[in-house]
Amino acid sequence: MNQSFDLTPARLRELRAFAAAARRLNFSRAALEVGCTPSVLSRRIATLEEAVGARLFLRTTRRMALTARGEQLLTQWQRMETVMAELAADLRPPDGELGGRLCVHLPASFGRYRMAPLLAAFMREHPGVRIDAVYDDTYVDMVSGRVDLAVRLGHLADVQLVARRAGTMRLYPCASPGYLASAPPLRDPADLKAHRCITFTGYRRGTLWSFSRQRQRRAVRIEPVLSCNDAQAIRDAILAGVGIGLQGNYMADALVAEGRMVELLPRWQLPAFPVHLLWLPGADRTPALRALIDHLATALTVQ
Repeated sequence: MNQSFDLTPARLRELRAFAAAARRLNFSRAALEVGCTPSVLSRRIATLEEAVGARLFLRTTRRMALTARGEQLLTQWQRMETVMAELAADLRPPDGELGGRLCVHLPASFGRYRMAPLLAAFMREHPGVRIDAVYDDTYVDMVSGRVDLAVRLGHLADVQLVARRAGTMRLYPCASPGYLASAPPLRDPADLKAHRCITFTGYRRGTLWSFSRQRQRRAVRIEPVLSCNDAQAIRDAILAGVGIGLQGNYMADALVAEGRMVELLPRWQLPAFPVHLLWLPGADRTPALRALIDHLATALTVQ
């Protein structure tokens, strides 16, 4: 007798074969139910009887019945089927809706201004999904942090993650109309040397602002009057007339349209930042995560 009785896939096939035969008391009909031949079904039951250490059926040429051990095992299996059915019903979202909880890691200001409305729209469409949103500019290890989806700006270094490009963030210099009213002229990036400038300490290029226009290049080393690690605080300083600062289009476009900010040097371009969605390999097999990835990628690409 085999002392091990782990519920391996093979063992579960044997138990299903036994349960079908026990309910029908007919190997041929039971074989049709489980999708195998009668001889295969018979071998599975024989292997199960060897593992159990007891006969499960009494068989003659004209009659078939369960033994006491067979009746006991059938009762146990039926209890297990009930528990599995209840578990499946509990895991399945109502009416086929998506469900589950997802942890999403987002850049601080880009996340608040650009991503938060997209997450809200997704949750209105899929009310069964719960989202834990973390707004933070620091790098996060997705395994130890138990993060399902991360949004990152700029070029990627982590090759162990799956990445999907989802649009671009454009950066441009801005100032308030009040500041420009008394400021020196600004026709070329080199003129920034004569201006009060605000820098973002999280900007990878630091105080070196590199502009391009067709084949022309201008790299200007800024001497900041204010350095800050928060993009929203930089926006507020620009609006208050402190000086010229770089702003992402996700935050500045609306203010420029309202006339509260002015886009400067519009014919010159700063390097753009690619936007990527990242997840662990295989994680997108979860329906809710796959739907969120598609939703965000579509919305960010069409902007």
